[in-house]
Parts: sequence; C-alpha cells; structure tokens
Amino acid sequence: MKIDFADLGDRAALFVFKTATRFFNLLPAAATARLGAGLGRLWLALDRRHRKVVEKNLHLALGLEPGSPESNRLQKAIAEHLGTNLAELFLLAGQGSGSRLLKKNMRIRGAEHLLAAAAGGCGVIIVSAHYGNWEMAGLLSDEVGLQVATVGKPIKGKPRLYREIAGIRESTGFTLLAKSGSAGTLARRLKRGGVIALLVDQRVRKKYRIWADFFGYRVPTSPAPAVLARLSGSPIIPAFTIRRRPLHHEIVLGPPLTVPRDGEAGRVVAEYTNRINRIIEEQIRSCPAQWFWPHDRWRRIDTSQISSD
Repeated sequence: MKIDFADLGDRAALFVFKTATRFFNLLPAAATARLGAGLGRLWLALDRRHRKVVEKNLHLALGLEPGSPESNRLQKAIAEHLGTNLAELFLLAGQGSGSRLLKKNMRIRGAEHLLAAAAGGCGVIIVSAHYGNWEMAGLLSDEVGLQVATVGKPIKGKPRLYREIAGIRESTGFTLLAKSGSAGTLARRLKRGGVIALLVDQRVRKKYRIWADFFGYRVPTSPAPAVLARLSGSPIIPAFTIRRRPLHHEIVLGPPLTVPRDGEAGRVVAEYTNRINRIIEEQIRSCPAQWFWPHDRWRRIDTSQISSD
C-alpha cells in the first residue's frame, strides 16, 4: 500500500493546531499573549532562513544595518508580534472566553467612511495588508452590519488545515470566496453593491502583476483593486487592524479613493496602485513591528526603475 506522506503531513499539522488550540484556551487570556510572544522569539532564534529575510527586508525598506542594535530590537518586536498573533488565532479557534474577550476588546474607527461608501450602491473595495492581527479583520462585518467577502488562499499541501483556518475566518464574519475564478466573483459582488476586502501587500505572480513603488523600489504588485474600481465605479477604502496592546485591537478605516473611469486604463491603474502602496507604506512606517516582514517582498525588484522618492 502506497503511503500518502502529504496527507499524513496535513493530518499531523491539523492535530498540532487543534492540540495547541485546546492548550492555549486552558490558560488565562493574558498568559496566552505572553506565551505567544515567547514562542515568537524562539521561532526567530531557530528559523535562520526567515531571520535572514527579515534582516534583509529591514535593511532594504528602513535602512537598518544587519546586526545593528536597531535592527535587532525591531526583529525581536516583530517576532513577539507574530507570536502574539498566533496565540490570538488559537483563542479565536477555541470559541471560548478568550475569543469572546478578543471580540469585546475590538474597536472600530472610521466606520463612517465605509458606511457612506456602501450607501452609494456601487459596492466597496476594502484594501488592507498583513498588518496587525489581520485574522481579526472579519469582525468588521458584524460591527458595521455589512457582509464582507474576501478570497481565501489555500495552504499548499494542507487542505485539512486550511479548512480549519477558513472556518475561523468565517466565524469572525468574513465570507470566504474560492481563489479559482475569484476575479469574476468579486466583480459580480461589486455590481450587486457588495463589499469585498483584498490584502495587496505581497508579491504577485507574473501574469497578475504590475510594477509599483514600495519603500523606494519598484516591486511586483497586484493591480486588482484599481482594476476592479475602474470597471465598477466602486470606491476603495483603506483599512488596517492595529494591535493597541495584547488582546486589544482597533480596525481603522480611512477616507475613500475614487478611481476615475475615463482616461488611459494602464496609466490610471498604475497611478492608483502606487497610491495604495503609499498608504500601506505609511501605515507600516507608523509601527514597523506590526507588519509581516518574513515575506520576501523584495525578492523581485525592477532595478531599472528604482523610485527617486
């Protein structure tokens, strides 16, 4: 009998996730955050590959020299933040007192921007990034009384674990859409006046990307928000989930961007994709520790068109 090692790996990952969920939900909520931060520091110490990516990214984006005290301090804060994110995800998965506490401590600022945009009837495109604890962003749906749909990205080789995490995201309020055929699905939702949310801060495959400025470099970026906004007339609302302290978060929504529907398509899409990147960059600069630096965002750089800003 042939052994399916991929399936065994998926089952093992799901078992570990569920076991960790049960364990974290047995602890006092404050202790889970401290334990999560400690696990983040341990991860940074043991995972040399991602530590090097974080160090390189901080050098490229913020000019922090590898090995400098400033870089080391920020790396530690990043690791603690990501570990706390994981601990909070376990609390959300447990659906117990920890999950209720997280939801109780959530605050929303700038909801009027989203509600006014939604009242226009053309749909709304929320753009965000892997910033703060982005897994909690679905709580916006219940808070403002609007259904927010987003595209779920499967975990390669781990469908069981992905279904578990997808269930958590849906429990916070998101409507998850399949990645396959998502462009058409998103366009139809906007046409019906729906609200969609897109995370647009990571690298994009060649056939979907355009080059846009980010921290002084031209990097492959998703033009999807600008393309959808131009086609549908939907306003774009920037939003970020910010951790104010462990177990306390605030979703901050900004004023809308309106993408013109006339003019040369390529120029308009490029201009507004750059604007979105600038908004994300400003948010990251305000508190760098809360962004997902282990992603190799600058693995592809258009060195022929480095930004002069």
